[in-house]
Amino acid sequence: MRSLSTRRRRKRVSQRSTEVGRLAEIIDWEGFRSDLEDKLGYANRDDSKGGRPPFDPVFRFKVLVLQKFHGLRDAAVEEQIADRFSFMRFWGLRPGDAIPDANTVWDFREALERDGRKGSERLFARFGGMLEEQGLIGHEGSIVDASFVHAPRQRNTREQNKSIKKGERPIEFGSDKAKGRQKDCDARWAQKDNETHFGDKNHAKVDAKSKLIIGSVTTSANVHDNKVFQDLVDETDNAVFADSAYRSEETERYVLGECDCEGFIMFKGRRGHPLTEEEKATNTLRSRIRVRVEHVFGRMSQMGMEVVRTIGLKRGTQHNTLSNLV
Repeated sequence: MRSLSTRRRRKRVSQRSTEVGRLAEIIDWEGFRSDLEDKLGYANRDDSKGGRPPFDPVFRFKVLVLQKFHGLRDAAVEEQIADRFSFMRFWGLRPGDAIPDANTVWDFREALERDGRKGSERLFARFGGMLEEQGLIGHEGSIVDASFVHAPRQRNTREQNKSIKKGERPIEFGSDKAKGRQKDCDARWAQKDNETHFGDKNHAKVDAKSKLIIGSVTTSANVHDNKVFQDLVDETDNAVFADSAYRSEETERYVLGECDCEGFIMFKGRRGHPLTEEEKATNTLRSRIRVRVEHVFGRMSQMGMEVVRTIGLKRGTQHNTLSNLV
């Protein structure tokens, strides 16, 4: 079998129209630099102390994006960087260049939120601004919905669970550091449609025309969807679509009053008060638009974003925010 030189292999890879290649070409990655340098602490870095120079902030961000894009663990990212020419091309690397290991990838993520910086939220907002400038947000209505994000299930005693439900961290979790680091006191159990879930919820607002995510809130799994409705919908929305879980008198007043927008929330039947034929017909019409948010969550599930591999709501929020951006 004829062997290919490194140059010929790189040329062949570059000629293929891959998703990774399109990401490299159509996104203005340098547009994120100022936010990244601020949130990663580059502005206050003292290079006079010497040591190995840090990885470029845009490179670090691109590593996290591709990790979410392919649903990779930190160790798998390290392997793929060294193994795949398409990944190396996306990151601007050449054979022999220094590459981050799994621990460094972990640190990339941690640095974004360190000391309350909320870097992932800032990057999400920056990308939203880019989409606005390019006219990619339709502004013909928004859809709100939520999806469970599953965390590693905990095996606690009843007494420990009682403390966690009260918002208290069991004492024994702190006495054993190794054990305590693996205990998630923010994730919660929830049941929906006879299915049990443990973890967080990704509450998202999606542009009805483009199906791009334009806002999000992360909570524990047991928080009802309706509780964060006002955190997602505001006066910038001219119309909002949602399923029947969001229907309430409070929601109606908020939509029509403070937001001054049209509310297209699915009707909900109650015991002794089934839906009328007119309400059923209206639900059918509204569901044709509302269902578009399911396409978004379905795609995220295919990319492995419905599972979080970290502990705590803070890191869970970062996971969801980066996933929504990607």
